[in-house]
Amino acid sequence: MAAIDNLERDVDYYALDLSEAELRRTLTAVPHGRFKHVKCYGLHGTYNDGLEWLKSPEIAKRPKSVLSMGSSIGNFTKAEASSFLEALSSAIRPGDRLLIGIDSCKDPKKVFHAYNDTDGITHRFILNGLEHANQLLGSDDFDLSSWRVIGEYRYDADGGRHVAFVTPTQDVAIDGILVRKDEQIQIEQSSKFSPDEANQLFNNAGLLQGAKWTNETGDYGESSS
Repeated sequence: MAAIDNLERDVDYYALDLSEAELRRTLTAVPHGRFKHVKCYGLHGTYNDGLEWLKSPEIAKRPKSVLSMGSSIGNFTKAEASSFLEALSSAIRPGDRLLIGIDSCKDPKKVFHAYNDTDGITHRFILNGLEHANQLLGSDDFDLSSWRVIGEYRYDADGGRHVAFVTPTQDVAIDGILVRKDEQIQIEQSSKFSPDEANQLFNNAGLLQGAKWTNETGDYGESSS
């Protein structure tokens, strides 16, 4: 934002998030009056809400750059990712731009250790989802001491991806439903796109891949369209 502001270009920045609390936290962190030319706003909703907002008459007529700087596209299956980008393509107009972060790492060991770190940080993050489920259910059915996380790298019909599961260490009942000991419930996946798969992803969505920036090893990059 500082670089854009230094160019003295008037830009409206809209952050989309499903969590209203997180939106308020991050936007409040921007010092009041810090930027003269960049104005920040929050959009509370899902990806689908964001797509509908992009298509609204007032927004549709404005030039836009849509940013997805992390590798969130990897949360979809390959087919879902193509469908989402196709929907995104239909929500913008010629001349608009997309900048999308894509994880291209296909090294099974590197991917595995990225999601199964020795300090257990990622696993604790995943188990926090069960704690949040308790809040939604209004109960303590998910006793975190009785659950563990299993992460593995898979190369299957959907291509290279990391998949994580939660599994109970004993038989448990969740909202009246019995979950057997060691039964695996998928809770996360992160698809990895090779350069050819990324190109195919854009082609399937009717998008033209433009400039591309990658790290030194080429296993992560930002692509514009």
